[in-house]
Amino acid sequence: MTPEPPFGADGRMARLALLVTGRLASWGGVVFWVAVLGAALPFALKVGSVETSRLTEFLPSEAASTHALELDRAFPSGRAQRAEVVYHRAGGLTSADLALAAAGGRQLSSRLGRGIGVPSPPVEAADRQVAVSVVPVFGNETTVEHTVVAMRAVLGDGTGGLEIRVTGQAAIQADLLGAFSGADGLLLVITAGLVAVLLAATYRSPVLWLVPLGCVAVAEAVAQALLYALGRAGLTVNGQSAALVTVIVFGAGTDYALLLTARYREELRRHPEHRMAMIVAWRRAAPAIAASALTVAAALACLLPASLNLTTDFGIVGIVGVLSAAVVVLGAYPALLLVMGRGVFWPAVPRVAPEFVHRGAWAWVARLVSTGRRPVWISGLLLLGSAGIGLFSVDTNVSSLSELPSSAPSVQGYELLAGNFPPGEISPVDVVVTDAKRLPAVRSALGRLPVTASLGPVERAGSMARFDLVLAVAPTGRTGFGAVERIRAAASRVAGDGVVVGGQTAQDLDTAHASHHDTLVVVPSVLAVVLVVLWLVLRALLGPALVVVTVIVTFGASLGITAATFVPLLGLPGVDPTVPLLTFVFLVALGIDYNIFLLTRTREEVLRAGPTAGVAAGVASTGGVLTSAGLVLAGTFATLAVLPVAASREIGIVVAIGVLADTFLVRTILVPTLVADLGRRFWWPTPVARRRRTAMASTTTTSEGSP
Repeated sequence: MTPEPPFGADGRMARLALLVTGRLASWGGVVFWVAVLGAALPFALKVGSVETSRLTEFLPSEAASTHALELDRAFPSGRAQRAEVVYHRAGGLTSADLALAAAGGRQLSSRLGRGIGVPSPPVEAADRQVAVSVVPVFGNETTVEHTVVAMRAVLGDGTGGLEIRVTGQAAIQADLLGAFSGADGLLLVITAGLVAVLLAATYRSPVLWLVPLGCVAVAEAVAQALLYALGRAGLTVNGQSAALVTVIVFGAGTDYALLLTARYREELRRHPEHRMAMIVAWRRAAPAIAASALTVAAALACLLPASLNLTTDFGIVGIVGVLSAAVVVLGAYPALLLVMGRGVFWPAVPRVAPEFVHRGAWAWVARLVSTGRRPVWISGLLLLGSAGIGLFSVDTNVSSLSELPSSAPSVQGYELLAGNFPPGEISPVDVVVTDAKRLPAVRSALGRLPVTASLGPVERAGSMARFDLVLAVAPTGRTGFGAVERIRAAASRVAGDGVVVGGQTAQDLDTAHASHHDTLVVVPSVLAVVLVVLWLVLRALLGPALVVVTVIVTFGASLGITAATFVPLLGLPGVDPTVPLLTFVFLVALGIDYNIFLLTRTREEVLRAGPTAGVAAGVASTGGVLTSAGLVLAGTFATLAVLPVAASREIGIVVAIGVLADTFLVRTILVPTLVADLGRRFWWPTPVARRRRTAMASTTTTSEGSP
C-alpha cells in the first residue's frame, strides 16, 4: 500500500492539519499550552467562589411556588427559613430533657444573635417521646447553611439516650448544600485516578497514558476557568454543575485523545516520518472529533430554552465542557505526541508495515457482523426493548428531602417527628393571599380539607396576608403533590388568582411539572438536531434515521434498568424529575457521538472496498479504541455515584449503563450488522451507493468486453 499523500481532495483540511502539527508540534507549542494552563488554573481554582444555591434560580420562573417566594419577602417570616430542633427519648422525655430543650433555645439566641429569630418554646408530642422547637433562620442560602451548622454545634447530638436533631426547611437546604462540600475535589481525584488506570491498561505503556491525561488536565482547567467567568457574569453554578463539567471533560477529552492516538498509531505503520503520520491522522480524525463535539454541544443547546433554570444551566456547562475538551485535544495533543516521537508508544512502538492487517478478536467480530445477519440486529433491538419494560416503574414524584441520604441530620430529624406530629410539620405549605379581604374564605375552605392538619397564625403586609398550612399527610412524593394540588384547587375556587400556594412541597411539584414540560419540548429538538448532523456527516437519509432509533431504544433500556433495579437496590425514593431529560440528552448525544466515529470510518472503507468489506474494515479498525473509549466514558460518569445526592447518582448510573450497552452491543454488533444487512440502501442516496453501483457497472462492462 502506497503511503497516503498529505494533500488530496480535502486539501483545506490537510493544510489545517499541517498548520496544527507544524507550528504546534514543537517545544514552542508545548510551552504555549503550558502557558494556557498557567493562565487558566488560578481562575479554575476559584470556581467554588461563584457557586450558588439561591432557590429561585433553580425553580421555574413562572411557577406559583416561585411567585410565592417573591411575595414572602414582604412579610417578616418571609425573610427567614424555618428550622426545627427535635428532642427525642425512646422511653419518654424527662423533666431534665425539657429543661435542656428550653435552655437550648436561650443558648441559640445568645450564641447566634441576629442570625436567628426567637425560638419557640418546646412543644411535646402526645406520647411525650418527642418535643420540637421552631427557630426562624435569616439570610441567604449560604448564610442559612452556616447558621444551621452553628446550631448543630451549639446543641450537639444529645447524650444519655437523648437525641437532638435539627431539621426543617432550613436544615434540608443546608444538608443539600453540604452534600457537595468538598465533593468537587473528591470527584476530580476519583475521576482522574480511574482514567489513569483505564489508560494505562489500554496502552500498556509506562509513558503514553500520561500524555492524554495531561492534555485532559489542561482542558479541565480551561473549562473550570470558563465556568468561573460565566459564574461571575451571572450563570448559576452549583456543586452539581461543576461536577458535571469534570465528568464531561475527562470522559469526552479522553475519548477524543484515544481516537486520535489510534489513528496516529495506524498511520505510523504507513509512514516512516512520524510528522507526516500525524498530519494524515489529524486530518482524518479531526473532522469526526469536531463533528462529535459539535453534535454533543448542539444537543445540549436544546436544553437552553427549558423552563427549569437548573436544566438550562446544565446545558451551558455541558457545552463548555465538551468544547473545551475538543479544542484542547485537537490543539495540544498533537504537539505533546510529536515532541516525544515514536518512542511514546514504548514498548509496543509501531513500525512501518504498509500491508498491516488487523488480527485478533476485533477482526473476528468484524467478519461476523459484516455478514449482515438480520436476526442478529433484530434480536439486539428486542433485548434492549425488553429492558425498557422497567420504564413502567419510573416514579418522578420525589421531593428535596428524598434527595438526601438517610444519614443526613435533617432526614434523621424528620424520622423522629414522623408518627408523633402531623406528617407535614417539617414542611408547611405557604399560603399567600394577595387580597386580604378574601382571607377568611380562603382559611375556611382550606381548613375543611382532609389533607389539612392545622392552619398557622396570620401575618399581614399591606393588602396581603399569609399563613402556614401543616399537612395531615406526608409532604413528599405523590401524596404530598396530590395534597398541594387539592389545596390550590380549593383556594382557587374561593379566591381565584388572589391566592398563591408555595412551600417546599409545592416547589417540588412545580419542578416536576416543569421537567415534564421540558421533556416534551426538548426531546423532539434533540432528535431533530442529531438526525440533521448525521445526515450531513454521512450524507445519507435512511441509515441515520435507523441509528437514531437504536440510540432511543438504548436510552429506554438504561432508564428502565435503573428504575427497576438500582433505585430499589440503593434505597432511592424514585427517579429525580430532572434525570430522564438530562440522561436522554447525554445518551442520545454520546450514542450518536460513537456512531459518528464508527460510521465515518466505515463510510471511508466502503468507498474504497464496498459495503461488506467496508463494514469489516470499519469495525476492525475502530472496535478496540471505541471499546476503550466507552469504558472510560462509562467509568467517568459512574464516578457521579460517589456524590450523596440522589439526582447525581442516578444520572451517573443511567448514563454509565447506556454507554456500556452502546459499547458492547449497539455500536459493536447491532449497528454494524444493520449496516451490512442493508448494504447500499443504508447509505442511500449518498455517493457511497452511487459509487458502488458505478464500480459494479464498470466491472460488468469490462468483463463483457473482454475476449
